[in-house]
Amino acid sequence: MKADKISAVKKAEGAGAEVNRLFPNRSRNDFHDPFVLLDEFFVEPPNEFAPHEHRGFEAITYMLEGHFIHEDNLGNKAEVGPGGIQAFNAGKSITHSEKPGPEGLSRGIQLWINLPQKLKNSDPSYQTVKAEEIEEEKSSDLLIRKIAGPNSKLELQTEIEYLDIKVKNDTKFQEQLKTDQVGIIYLIEGQIEGQYKLAAKEGLLIEAGEEISLDFKEGSRLIFLKGKAHQQEIKLRGSFVE
Repeated sequence: MKADKISAVKKAEGAGAEVNRLFPNRSRNDFHDPFVLLDEFFVEPPNEFAPHEHRGFEAITYMLEGHFIHEDNLGNKAEVGPGGIQAFNAGKSITHSEKPGPEGLSRGIQLWINLPQKLKNSDPSYQTVKAEEIEEEKSSDLLIRKIAGPNSKLELQTEIEYLDIKVKNDTKFQEQLKTDQVGIIYLIEGQIEGQYKLAAKEGLLIEAGEEISLDFKEGSRLIFLKGKAHQQEIKLRGSFVE
């Protein structure tokens, strides 16, 4: 089965924030088990995401630029800067707010990952990973930051790999997914050629077991995700995943 090429849709979120939502959106109103939602968000003060409740999933907020401040009903309050991570397991319930730093644009990627059914009623938790704690792999063509996966400091309940890839020179990228593993590519900027052609704010939902071959172009930046499907129905009810 071929990968599904999709485009992010711009929409308003929170109080004065904007997101480019890759999925679910009006043209792709379903999910990619275990992944529930992927947004690239843009917010400047005084706009913010006011306190709201979540249940039933994990969320990773990865900062591309600016700062983000998380505060929740567990007593956590933390700020991360460019390249840092904020993540929570909503479990049975967490209420939190998110707001940008005091000046300028804050931009990042937020990913929601479904929890396995047996953990839907687990206790919520929160964690921060600083930019300098993220492992990097450098070559002449690529700079790869390993956000989640083997050896990452990020502790998750679902088996995923999450890479931030910056392309320094034109290069070919090939990947063979496992038969129980799906993938996602979201192109933040630049272009991709080859088997699939992508422009900025477009992405691919890659099916389990598929092999892809892509030509990354100099100056591009993308998110690449792999995850093991839970094989359970995803029910998104506003800010809850049942």
